[in-house]
Amino acid sequence: MDEEALDFRSGAAFREFQPKARKSSDAPLYMLMLFILVLVVLTLSEIAMVKHSGGVVVGRGGFHMTKKAVHHDHHNSEHLKVESLLPGNVPSMELSKRLWYQQFHEIRIQQILNQVIQGVGDPFIDAELLDGNGTRPELMWSADNNSYAIMEGNATMPVLSLCPEVPPDLQGQMSLELERIPTFEHLIEENPNITPGGTFKPAGCIARYRIAIIIPYRDREAHLKSLLHYLHPVLQRQQLEYRVIVVEQLGEKTFNKARIMNSAFKEALKHSHYDCFIFHDVDLIPENDRNFYGCPEQPRHMSVAVNELGYRLTYADLVGGVLAFRTEHFFKVNGYSNLYWGWGAEDDDMAYRIRHVGLKVIRPPPEIARYSMIKHVKRTPVEKRQKLLYTALRRYKVDGLNSLEYKLSSFTEKPMYTHVIVDIGDPPPGF
Repeated sequence: MDEEALDFRSGAAFREFQPKARKSSDAPLYMLMLFILVLVVLTLSEIAMVKHSGGVVVGRGGFHMTKKAVHHDHHNSEHLKVESLLPGNVPSMELSKRLWYQQFHEIRIQQILNQVIQGVGDPFIDAELLDGNGTRPELMWSADNNSYAIMEGNATMPVLSLCPEVPPDLQGQMSLELERIPTFEHLIEENPNITPGGTFKPAGCIARYRIAIIIPYRDREAHLKSLLHYLHPVLQRQQLEYRVIVVEQLGEKTFNKARIMNSAFKEALKHSHYDCFIFHDVDLIPENDRNFYGCPEQPRHMSVAVNELGYRLTYADLVGGVLAFRTEHFFKVNGYSNLYWGWGAEDDDMAYRIRHVGLKVIRPPPEIARYSMIKHVKRTPVEKRQKLLYTALRRYKVDGLNSLEYKLSSFTEKPMYTHVIVDIGDPPPGF
């Protein structure tokens, strides 16, 4: 609500309407009725804005929590002290981003030095680009041919072109057999081009995007096998360079999906740069390989039509399931909130962040963005997590990537995926 409206309701405007020739106690009845009418109109307008924006109002200063949300937050403050859940001395979002990129460059330099010391290949270019004498050739990019070339004296030899914008081997709608659970041995046999860590890059062209698939995981081995069985071939047909990262929380305490996804994002950037990240539920299987896993211009909600939900979008702010982010956009929203222990609401919190920073959720057509959900026991959302949503926009600058606390337990490159286990500590009391 704007400042003029607030001044009006606080009484400043009311005093203007007081009759100057009378005492305030003698105010005519019609003036009192007019004032009450104005209050009713303002209240109805506020309710309409709450309904339209899902608890968020756009004002002069950007997004603000509505009075309804603030009222709920205050009403529940005895049971949920949000400030007590946040760490102190949190660096700014921009400083946090710079520190992590600095760490990435330091790690990369160390990797190059280790390769030079050990004499393992050429740390700057791929082995297939070395000439017969093992020396590094001169590379040149040709905009006309859309390809790289090796300089040999005055002649050039074409090397690799960018992969086509529309991959040629897509199948469209796929037939799924979710009752058949493959073994990891079978997955290795049917994906001979996958390299350790669940990594891949096309052999005949240069991928347009390097992506990381982050799959939050706990006790879903059968689901993971099914997802990898269908996802790896889709990503290969889309001619993407990628790594599949399965991130797991150490121990058996209350699950925090958002925090382990933030942790996997940071660990991935320690090892390589990625153009974008896809956050992917383990129980959602893509039905159509034309649902492109490359990098979108805006955050892209990919699981628009899920069979368990009648192949329809259940509400406008839904971004759960499969969500694609450019790396810079994920930094811009400060990642996911770290406060959602248990199940539910962290995706709605992310939807608020996306909208608040000026980004827009885009979606593929529902006839393409189709997924089958593997049947599993549904969990009950934790009540306190819903209460956290009322403070989502108030705390997003201090709750996310820049406030993340975790310890890396292991980083293992298995044949079909990279397995990351992180220790995120204990949940606060009541979660």
